[in-house]
Amino acid sequence: MEAIRFAVIALFLLVPIGWWSRRHWRDLQALSKMADDFGHGNLSARADVARGASIAPLAGRIAALLEARKHLLHAVSHELRTPIARLEFGMELLRERHAGDDEALQRRLQAMLADVEELKALVEELLSLNQLDHAEAMPRQAFAPTPLLRACTPPQGAHEFNASIADDLGELHGDARLLARAINNLLGNAAKYAQSRITLTATRGEQLHIVVEDDGPGIPADARAQVFEPFYRLTRQADHAAGGYGLGLAIAARAIRLHGGDILIDASPLGGARFTVSI
Repeated sequence: MEAIRFAVIALFLLVPIGWWSRRHWRDLQALSKMADDFGHGNLSARADVARGASIAPLAGRIAALLEARKHLLHAVSHELRTPIARLEFGMELLRERHAGDDEALQRRLQAMLADVEELKALVEELLSLNQLDHAEAMPRQAFAPTPLLRACTPPQGAHEFNASIADDLGELHGDARLLARAINNLLGNAAKYAQSRITLTATRGEQLHIVVEDDGPGIPADARAQVFEPFYRLTRQADHAAGGYGLGLAIAARAIRLHGGDILIDASPLGGARFTVSI
């Protein structure tokens, strides 16, 4: 009789504990998924937790901090435009009026102007990235990807470039200019690391597949998800020599996701990296 009483009491205790644990575990899984989404560059992800859950305040604070970060990044980037423009104008004026035949001063001013151009490019990239973070309601229009992709090329350099674009790639709905920028960013990234060859291919089955390959050093398997994070750069010497800010691939990935697509990295038969876009 005592054993039955103990079993009944234990049952009454375990049922609410089990219910609470299941609900708490579900909320923790939602928070974990949000963290994974952040790690893959989806900063708009939010945790779907119950309003009265014990971790709901934590999820809310994380969301608020991320939103504040985005607004701060946009505000700072926007405000930097004005002093950069003043610097550029002032140095141009100084070069025209006071440099004269002083070659050393001309070289120094030219180097300073190059630094200002670099700052301008960084600010524009930051603003572009911020715009994509707030582009859930991107205007969508029908466009043909074939002529768009045939117009995409890597920056001029000593690389052999081969493009194989199918004649009929169907139709996409989205922002043609934004998708072109994503593909050109991938080609620009390939141009930084390629030894001599870059290829671009596009085919259509159930999905549109766009592949960019190069014969450079490739990307280690454990870093292939991280390279789409803003400002992420590998520590190897080749990456620092290539320059850039670590924003091109982040912009490309977000632009492709806005079109309902995905982008994956693996090893190319050419020896370098292969980026496969599927939309």
